[in-house]
Amino acid sequence: MKRALGCLMVLLVVIPAVAALTPARLEEIATKDVIPEIQMAAGLALVDYYAANKSAAELETLATGGATEAIREAATRALARVWVGAGKSYKDLLDLVNDPAQPIALRRAAIPALMEYLIAKKDSTLETLYTLGRTFEVRYAAAKAYFHNHRADYKTVEDVEPICLDDSKSDGFRKAAADLLAGLYLFPPTTAKSQAELEDMTLNAENEYIRYAASVALATVLTKSDLSTTDLLKKVTSFYLNEAFTEEYKDAYIQALASRWAGEL
Repeated sequence: MKRALGCLMVLLVVIPAVAALTPARLEEIATKDVIPEIQMAAGLALVDYYAANKSAAELETLATGGATEAIREAATRALARVWVGAGKSYKDLLDLVNDPAQPIALRRAAIPALMEYLIAKKDSTLETLYTLGRTFEVRYAAAKAYFHNHRADYKTVEDVEPICLDDSKSDGFRKAAADLLAGLYLFPPTTAKSQAELEDMTLNAENEYIRYAASVALATVLTKSDLSTTDLLKKVTSFYLNEAFTEEYKDAYIQALASRWAGEL
């Protein structure tokens, strides 16, 4: 039995690696692979393709009703790109993102398009939204716009980490700060975190926003590293039914594998 399971795991690693990577092949993996983490990597690898080849209506349908979480996530991220500059009004976008009754996928997809309007709003308006907004997505969008407008005020890790640790701040504000923190973990080079440091943070940091920031940074490091795509695939496969890893640690490797696969299309 153990040998049979071992052979199965080897096949699960080898099959995606040896088959030619095409959008159709990635969709097959994203819908049929038995390992959810491999499914998600394949789905994320499809984002660019979906954004370039599917209509907004098609993406909305997939984002809210796709066969697997991986397909829904790919469509949501692609839809976010398609909606930017698509001419949706500020009112329509704000009503969508600030409405708890709307599907989460559509609220998430509308964030970048809404931000195009929010970056022109006064700080007082943004503060109201990121503090009192009815959904996480509107709080997050407003906070991201705020940090976009005040990037010069947050130049170092020491400027931003305390925000992530501050329980008095809204969830959207802390998540937007973590996005900024991820970049600061990588730049400037003189203070950049190493891969080992980032891995330790994703695994052991007590604060979820710190783990998230480290995960985003780690994904970039892994994508650019000398680690082969096959080794990334083996690593992601090892996450299957393994509770030893945090979601943030796994997310970094999943995103890195997805980026490698997307580059092969």
